[in-house]
Amino acid sequence: MSPLQRIAMGLVIVFLPANFPHHPHPAWAFYDALPDPVGWLLVVTGVRRLRPHLDVDVLTWLAWVSFAISVPLWFPQLNHLLVPEYNDSIDVSLQWFLSLPQTVFSLALARTIGRTAELQEPRDTFVAGRFGVLTWGFAALVVLPAIAYGGGVDALVDPTLLGIGLVNVAFIYYLFRVHRREWLGGPGPLEIHPRAREDR
Repeated sequence: MSPLQRIAMGLVIVFLPANFPHHPHPAWAFYDALPDPVGWLLVVTGVRRLRPHLDVDVLTWLAWVSFAISVPLWFPQLNHLLVPEYNDSIDVSLQWFLSLPQTVFSLALARTIGRTAELQEPRDTFVAGRFGVLTWGFAALVVLPAIAYGGGVDALVDPTLLGIGLVNVAFIYYLFRVHRREWLGGPGPLEIHPRAREDR
């Protein structure tokens, strides 16, 4: 498995919930069958395997911070205390703050990949363009929730939630899409050899 495949698979685990049991009592007492800490460990191992190809010092630090935050939050006994739906004294902006390391990690990774693509000879225009746009998308996700929730701009809430989903899904998709590039630690282009026709 290439480094970007590991990172993408880890982010899939982080991004997708698989809550159980279906009808917990109390309502907040559910667990995630796809634990975020497991996803972040996959991300960390993928980032470490990128070290010979990219500058990953900051990325490694951000991935470990995200892992450290995700461990206690997996337990509903703590997590429900930080969810406004179950705790009226908690503001949504706190959830944005707790998810900030994940967003900044994705922003930093997209920027690193995009800038490295620009330095390739010849320039990898596909990767540079896609990850350049994703960098701006994650930059928007850093700012928009603070304005929508912290500033009380209700008109931005739905676009912000839609943007979070779209940008993260696109990021994971393009990580899988470009994972074979050798300058990203991949195995190189997939070679398909046609089967020789059998003489009859």
